[in-house]
Amino acid sequence: MKIEKMKKNERDKSLDGIKDNDKFSVIVREMFNFPIFGRGMQSLLNEIEKSWEKAEIMWIATVNPEFVVEANNSPKFRHMLNTTWLNVPDGVGIVWAVRWKGNRRGSIIERFWRPIKEGLAILRGENREVLISGVELMDQLCRVAANLGKSVYFLGGWGDRAKKTANFFINKYPKLKVAGVKDENFDFRTKIDYLFVAYGMKKQEEWIKANLKRLNAGLVMGVGRSFDYYSGELDRAPESWRKRGLEWLYSLIKQPSRWRRQLRLPGFIWLVAKSRPKTEFPELGQD
Repeated sequence: MKIEKMKKNERDKSLDGIKDNDKFSVIVREMFNFPIFGRGMQSLLNEIEKSWEKAEIMWIATVNPEFVVEANNSPKFRHMLNTTWLNVPDGVGIVWAVRWKGNRRGSIIERFWRPIKEGLAILRGENREVLISGVELMDQLCRVAANLGKSVYFLGGWGDRAKKTANFFINKYPKLKVAGVKDENFDFRTKIDYLFVAYGMKKQEEWIKANLKRLNAGLVMGVGRSFDYYSGELDRAPESWRKRGLEWLYSLIKQPSRWRRQLRLPGFIWLVAKSRPKTEFPELGQD
């Protein structure tokens, strides 16, 4: 059974309208020393479908600026992001960085203005075609699993949030097969198609890396705080905030205790500013 197509206005395109992720991935690798998938949601779902019968487990990491800063500080973590099946851009900061650094032409004034220009475009809701939110990808995979008769497993999260998340998706997709729900003590004998791991950034990637060869799964993905949202324990930012790349600000307002994590944002901006990609794509960012 083929994966059903998304609505026309949701279909992905690369940054310049051509279905080619080479530019995006090349610039990211040269900036941060690991690649990121540069197409959109539908292309990713198609890649998963094409790769399903391969023996290799598909490990997906949803990368945001916090990942980038951690990878810069930790060679071990950076190595993990070079051994995944795919990394996807979960955060407009990644897109902002690529659009800024993908075009170095122009006068000194134009080069100074470019990061501001790209930031304003994002605040207007533009240039989001390649973004793949981990929260939304999890929903899409559950939809696909329900349609294809595949199983999902929810591992991690606080308290009973994994169970509440499973109930949410069963209600949304009644045909969904849930292989299991656990906060810990995972049974590696369990056969799973899609495994969602919610241990938080880095910890979940470390767990996946350490246990990848033991997993009896087709696809595994770290999902961060997704269980918090789908369990109903935490409100996700309204669409208007997400469209403008302000989900991080909404989370900070709702949970001021997260302010220390937001201190990574200046570090990310500094990493982008000092990066010097060798490859230039002048058309990147043009309509």
